[in-house]
Amino acid sequence: MKAVQIFEYSSNLGVSLVDIPKPIVNDAQILIKGEYAGVNPHTILAITGKVKIFDHYDFQVTLGNEISGVVVSVGNNVRNFQTGDRVYAMPPLDKMGTSSEYTAVDEQYVAKIPQKLSFKEAAAVPLSWLTTLQVFNVLSQKKGAKLFISGGTGGFGQIAVPYAVSHGMEVTISGAAEDGQLAKQLGANVFIDYKNPNYNRFKNYFDFVIDTRGVADLNQQFKLLKKLGHLISLNAGPNKRFSDRQQKNFTMKQKIIFQLSGIIFDGMATLQRKKYDFLYVEPS
Repeated sequence: MKAVQIFEYSSNLGVSLVDIPKPIVNDAQILIKGEYAGVNPHTILAITGKVKIFDHYDFQVTLGNEISGVVVSVGNNVRNFQTGDRVYAMPPLDKMGTSSEYTAVDEQYVAKIPQKLSFKEAAAVPLSWLTTLQVFNVLSQKKGAKLFISGGTGGFGQIAVPYAVSHGMEVTISGAAEDGQLAKQLGANVFIDYKNPNYNRFKNYFDFVIDTRGVADLNQQFKLLKKLGHLISLNAGPNKRFSDRQQKNFTMKQKIIFQLSGIIFDGMATLQRKKYDFLYVEPS
């Protein structure tokens, strides 16, 4: 079967289309004939090696961590799926492989596609939806809270914004000027052109900030928070609380790296009487 693979980390995003054997499912797995594979920011980070601190890959490795397709076979212990089911999935990020004609995925990471979603739409859902749920589990959203999402018109924001609005939050997002109409369709209360942001009008205004931009914008985003406000980043870097919270069993070396790298982020937050967290999405 055909698959998209990398043979080493590369900054130029070089990938190869190759022939590899069709996977054979174990007792707990489902074999999915892929219709669409999702491409998301993690794909870029995996190719460039920027997620080595979290996940180790043995080359050669098939790319992709989101898939929609049809079940073609199931393992002996699979009970909730059968041949012909329309499904989507996000396998663990350290076990990529959805950019291929067929993908074997553990049953616990698979769900049936709602009838209202096409295969194309469904392939864009798993990572952003799981990220949204896990972010708001950390933030403990509350009705009436004021939320800012940087880059909120991207893949994550297109799920997170309607979710936050549906829970009664006041949502402000930033993005490119041409995405203003999209922000309105998503339900955002306020849209900020990131090239002309005038952030001073929002100083000490928000209860929560979700950062998708990273370290370069972190200091400015802390200034947007009220005292005791809570910022969670999907991009800047981990801290000790991150490794304590995640379900994955990190090594002691990883935990030490997370704690040391997080000192600067936690320090920025503590000086301003605010709170910092980091999230690296987990499968479910």
